[in-house]
Amino acid sequence: MVAAGVQFGWALQLSLLTPYIQTLGIDHAMASFIWLCGPITGFVVQPCVGVWSDKCRSKYGRRRPFILAGCVLICAAVTLVGFSADLGYMLGDTTEHCSTYKGLRYRAAFIFIFGFWMLDLANNTVQGPARALLADLSGPDQCNSANAIFCSWMAVGNVLGFSAGASGNWHKWFPFLMTRACCEACGNLKAAFLIAVVFLLFCMAVTLYFAEEIPLEPKDAQQLSDSAPLLNGSRDDHDASSEQTNGGLSNGHADANHVSANSSADAGSNSNKDDVEAFNDGPGAVLVNILTSMRHLPPGMYSVLLVMALTWLSWFPFFLFDTDWMGREVYHGDPKGNASERKAYDDGVREGRPWDWLFPYRSIMPDDWCKIGLGNQQLHSVCLHVGYNNTKLDLL
Repeated sequence: MVAAGVQFGWALQLSLLTPYIQTLGIDHAMASFIWLCGPITGFVVQPCVGVWSDKCRSKYGRRRPFILAGCVLICAAVTLVGFSADLGYMLGDTTEHCSTYKGLRYRAAFIFIFGFWMLDLANNTVQGPARALLADLSGPDQCNSANAIFCSWMAVGNVLGFSAGASGNWHKWFPFLMTRACCEACGNLKAAFLIAVVFLLFCMAVTLYFAEEIPLEPKDAQQLSDSAPLLNGSRDDHDASSEQTNGGLSNGHADANHVSANSSADAGSNSNKDDVEAFNDGPGAVLVNILTSMRHLPPGMYSVLLVMALTWLSWFPFFLFDTDWMGREVYHGDPKGNASERKAYDDGVREGRPWDWLFPYRSIMPDDWCKIGLGNQQLHSVCLHVGYNNTKLDLL
């Protein structure tokens, strides 16, 4: 259920933050660079958190401590993002009213970017352990059902998040959120993110309470199963040579000196075990293991990875700038223009949000299509064809 809470905030992040950051004075072209935090943190954080949670020996379980820490970070991050304009005002930004000031608010922009990167880091911290927790609690025959349930909760969170972002009346229902540094768009953002915090805390509490984990025993903690030879090769060669030496002794009796030497080597190996394991668990070692293990992938997987990379390359910019495009190109507004241009931009952004809530249903439809005999390749072709035709209609 925690996936719904995370996706609620993620949906708000997609639909609201690109337009909002421009109200702080950051150029339209520079806004996309801020979104680099998603791929960067996903590439670094998720693998490391996955390895660390696999070996976590907390009495509360392997996954729940990371889910709790990630959710707390999400709450702190969305608070920083939502109140960045007010915090910047208190730290020395312009005292001019937000309805008339069009320049860059440096302190508010810095706080926003810091909170934004923290938010993506926290999202990636929760996502991996949440999926792993579901896999831990489900049996081998329930993997497909468990994944479908996880995707369904994500769809629920997306629908609620995009719907909350589509409402332009939050500042009317919570007028106390508007300040001299925070106008209507900012007030709507604050309220939507505060609702996201409440919803996330509720989902987190339910998940942590009902998902019972068995703590990992110290003896069960093992090193990475896919450790690269770059890290363990020398030690494996040493063990192999020792086995060959033992096997070559006559009559199967070990020489006393040889036994003594092996015992000393084993003692030294045990004493360095924790150091080697800590080295293998470091962020750099985890990334090296992932990259070097890619050479063992089947040849067909490289085509899959290429298609996935190109799909994300086309999908991500659309969801970053669809509401911004509505405000600029369809409603001819400008977040840095005069009052009428800013109003037109806000109206376009608000009208573009309701259509985003249709996006989550893609998490459910493929399962239904596969049940009627549509294979993976045919299903992928249909999705590409639909997306291509929709893109042509948008351009026309």
